[in-house]
Amino acid sequence: MGIPPQPPLPPQPPPPPYPQSRAQWRAQRAQWKMQSRMQRAAYRASYRGSARRSILGPLFLIAIGVYALLMTMHKINFASFWQWYGHWWPLLLIGAGVLLALESLVWARHSRIRLGGGVVLLIIVLAALGIAASHNHMNWSSIGDQLQLGDNVDLAQMFGNKHEASEQIVHALPANATLVIQNARGDVTLTAGSDDQMHLTLDKTVYSDSDRDAKREMEELEPLITSTGSVVTVHMPSSERQVADMTMALPANAVVQVRSDRGDVTVTGRKAAVTVNSSRGDVQLTSIAGPVQVTMHHGDFSASDVQGDLTLNGRMSDVTLSQISGSSTLTGDFFGDVHLERVLGPVHFHSSRTDIQLVRLDGSVSLDNGDLGVDNATGPVSVSTHAMDISLQRILGEVRVSNADGSIAVTVLDPVAAMNLENRNGSVQVTLPEDAKFSVQAASADGEVNSDFQLSIKDANDRSVASGSVGGGGPLLNIVAEKGDITLHKASAKVSQ
Repeated sequence: MGIPPQPPLPPQPPPPPYPQSRAQWRAQRAQWKMQSRMQRAAYRASYRGSARRSILGPLFLIAIGVYALLMTMHKINFASFWQWYGHWWPLLLIGAGVLLALESLVWARHSRIRLGGGVVLLIIVLAALGIAASHNHMNWSSIGDQLQLGDNVDLAQMFGNKHEASEQIVHALPANATLVIQNARGDVTLTAGSDDQMHLTLDKTVYSDSDRDAKREMEELEPLITSTGSVVTVHMPSSERQVADMTMALPANAVVQVRSDRGDVTVTGRKAAVTVNSSRGDVQLTSIAGPVQVTMHHGDFSASDVQGDLTLNGRMSDVTLSQISGSSTLTGDFFGDVHLERVLGPVHFHSSRTDIQLVRLDGSVSLDNGDLGVDNATGPVSVSTHAMDISLQRILGEVRVSNADGSIAVTVLDPVAAMNLENRNGSVQVTLPEDAKFSVQAASADGEVNSDFQLSIKDANDRSVASGSVGGGGPLLNIVAEKGDITLHKASAKVSQ
C-alpha cells in the first residue's frame, strides 16, 4: 500500500523587500519598534479597562491611620496593641482573602480584581510584624529608656547655651486653702512648711545663644498667682527653651492639686487630699494623711505611708505601694513591675490583662510580665489573667483564680475556705493544712489528679476526676485544669500568718 499523495503547500507570501540601503533599514526597524510599542500599550489599556482595583489598600490605610490617631490621643497604647496583634494577626489574612473573594464575585461579569504592588508589600510587612509579635514578649515601653531616649533627652538643649537663675517667692494663703499648681516643664516638689504661707523656690533654666535674650526670658519666666476665695492657683508658663523647677513649703493641711506636663512630682508631709495629673514624669508620694488621686501617662509611681484611700489610673511603668492604710485602686496599663506591700484596706488592680481583688494585704503582691505572686493576704482573693505563673501563698479566706497558659500554685491557711480554680493549658497545685476540713471536686483533661489526701480518683478517656471529703467535709474546692495536672499537697509544717 503506497503513501497517499500530500496536498500541495499553500503559496508563501513574498518576503518583505530587503532594504537597499542602511537608511531604509533603520527606518524599517524604527517602524517595527513603534508597532511593538503600540501593541503593548493597547494590551495594557485593555487589561486596565477590564481590571478594577481592590478597596483593600484604602481600608488598610484607614485602619493604620485610625490606630495612629488613637495612640496619639492616649486612647490605646502600643504595648497592649502589640500583644493583641501578635495573637490575632492571622485574622488580617483571612479578612483580606474574604474581601477579595467577595469583590471577585460581585465584579466577575464586568472586570477582574487586581492588587497593586504596594498593597501586596504592605500585607507582607503586616504578616511579618504579626509573626514577630507572636514570638516576642519584649517590654516595648522600656526601649526608650534602654536607648537613653526617654526623659533624659531634653530637646531644649538644642536651642543654645544653658543659663540658670534662682528666685524666692513668699505668698500668703487663706485658711483651709486649696492650692492648684500647674507647671508645663520642670519638677514640682511639695513639702510641709512651718507657717501659713507658701514659700516658693524657683530654679529657672533657659537655653539661648544670646545672654541678653536669656536675661529677658529669665525675667519673663515668672509664676502667675491668682486667688478665688480659698483656691490659689500658681501657673508657671514655659516654652521648649525654658524649664522651671518649683519647690514649695506649704501648710500641712492645705489641699493640693498638681498638674505637670513634663517633670517629676514629689509630695511629702500632707494632712489633706492630694491630686496629681502627670503627663510625663515620675510621681512620688510620702506621708500623706488624706486621700490620694493620681492620673499618669508616662513614668514610675511610688507611694508610702498613706493614711487615706489611694486611686491610681492611666499608663505607668514601675509602681510601688507600701504602708497604705486605706483602700488602693489601680486601673490602667502597667508596663513595668508592680509591687504592693502592706495595704490594710481593699485592693483592686485592673489592667487589660490582669484583674486582682483582695480584702487586705499584710504581705505583698508582686507582678511582672510573666509572674504574679501574692503572699499573706486576706480574701476573698480573686485573680483573673492569662499567660502568667500564679503563686498565692498564705491566703486566708475564699480563693478564685482563672488563668490560661500558665501555672497556678495556692497555699491556704486554716480554716480552709471555698476555692474555685480554673486553668486552661497549665497545672494547678494546692497546699492545705494537714488537719483541714474540706470537700473536693477536681477534673483534669489531658492530665492527672494526684492527692496526698484520701480521695476517689478515676481515670478514663484522657480525663482524671477526683472527689471526696477530707476531715468530715467542709467548704468545696472546685478545681478544673485543661492540659495540666492537678496536685493536692499536705503542708509539711503548720503554715503561720
